[in-house]
Amino acid sequence: MVPHARTAGIRDAIDENARGARLTARPARLARAIRLAAIAGSSALLLSACGSGEDEHARQVEADKAATNDSALIEKGLYMARASDCAACHSTQDGEEYAGGLGFETPVGKIFATNITPDTEHGIGNYTLEEYTRVLREGEAADGHNLYPAMPFPSYARLTDDDIKSLYAWNMHDVTPSATPNRESEIPFPLNMRWPMALWEEIFSPLEPWQDDPEKSADWNRGAYLVQGPGHCGSCHTERGIAFQEKALTGDEDGYLGGAMIEGWRSFNLTPDMQDGLGSWSEQDIQTYLATGNLKGKAQAGGPMADVVTHSMRHMSEDDLRAIAVYLKSIPAVNGKGEQGEAINDGDRQAEAEQASEPQVATRFNQGAPADDVLLLRGQPLDKRPDDEALIGQLTDATPGVRLYLGHCAMCHGADGAGTQDGYYPSLFHNSVTGSVYPDNLAQAILNGVQRENNGHSVFMPAFDDNLTDGELINLMDYLENRFGEGHQSASLAAPDARRQQLADKLEEWRKH
Repeated sequence: MVPHARTAGIRDAIDENARGARLTARPARLARAIRLAAIAGSSALLLSACGSGEDEHARQVEADKAATNDSALIEKGLYMARASDCAACHSTQDGEEYAGGLGFETPVGKIFATNITPDTEHGIGNYTLEEYTRVLREGEAADGHNLYPAMPFPSYARLTDDDIKSLYAWNMHDVTPSATPNRESEIPFPLNMRWPMALWEEIFSPLEPWQDDPEKSADWNRGAYLVQGPGHCGSCHTERGIAFQEKALTGDEDGYLGGAMIEGWRSFNLTPDMQDGLGSWSEQDIQTYLATGNLKGKAQAGGPMADVVTHSMRHMSEDDLRAIAVYLKSIPAVNGKGEQGEAINDGDRQAEAEQASEPQVATRFNQGAPADDVLLLRGQPLDKRPDDEALIGQLTDATPGVRLYLGHCAMCHGADGAGTQDGYYPSLFHNSVTGSVYPDNLAQAILNGVQRENNGHSVFMPAFDDNLTDGELINLMDYLENRFGEGHQSASLAAPDARRQQLADKLEEWRKH
């Protein structure tokens, strides 16, 4: 269309000059005709070249698809797609797989995951392998627009050529095309302009495709690749800066995997720090948790991490999960303040356990004890309290929380909070959520419940948002934190009233998610 417009403009200009000069001589008319013919010929060549370019692109797409139509390559791509956790972001509960539409809150507005099925109109069915590689590593779509960094292309930049090729094979040959249109972001103008994202990528996405470190073991290299690259663990577990960039992308940078907030949940510290991280976990503990989402007596996956277990980690091989554990135990420890922490290796931890019946370091995994105060309330009228307040101690003022616990939680977690022997219903003491100084995950689990798929069974906790008033939620959380996380809480909070006010102040934020 542009060459035609340009031709018309030139033609009009020539005609106007001709009329103004009253050119009537035959040679002048002949010269003008020659010039117009030349311009028309150039336009035709431009249009022909444009059409040729489109045809060449289409041929390249078909060639790339044909070259990757291999069952072994497709199967490898499915494994890498699971390792990359594509489904968790690009699928919705009621929509078609990988058709996009899942919303993400950002500091400047809501954005939506895109359709990554091989549909040629709304998806990525017209991508060449080169374009597919560019969108993964650089965050640049085939039409040239730049993606927002909610897409973890700073981590996917680590992907090897072979793994990208296998992902392309899976994406083009194994995913069902969906005609679901993409949703526009709700980021207001001018913040929704895409061109600054190219500068963002240049500044904040420096990683190159993975190369093994010859001085490290095979497990370490594989684990580092999976964590830094396809697993993009830092996207959730590393604090972000003012430009929404991860403050660290590898273990060589300060704060890497030290914990962060994501969608109203606290993504905990994954470094081997003894107090705030995974220093008290063995490599086998990490492997068990990733495979099942449940480590009896320590932690259970909920929220975004439950999605990671459901869509990604439970499908991974034991070798790869072990490699991830090896790498996580090797990175620098980061404490709760984002500073260098204190790590401990598995041998030292075992020696410590043999020498002492009680843990030497207070962590979020070893707080609290079985509840006995609830026994005093069982069978009593709801409008009365126990006569002997000494038996309740500091929990006298939290009696409403005790009653809420008995009415809403004790059926599954037990009157004493110990859960079940097999850990299916987890203990509420020696629990990473109740033992943490961060109340976010406890609130989110109560309000929104927990749901994840394990290999062989489903895990489900109902949501209580519709059953609890704001005051009841605070009463219940206050009881759970003080009863089952009392050591950690009493050491970090000046007064119970201050904590209750903190909880009240965060209610609106929690209910957004």
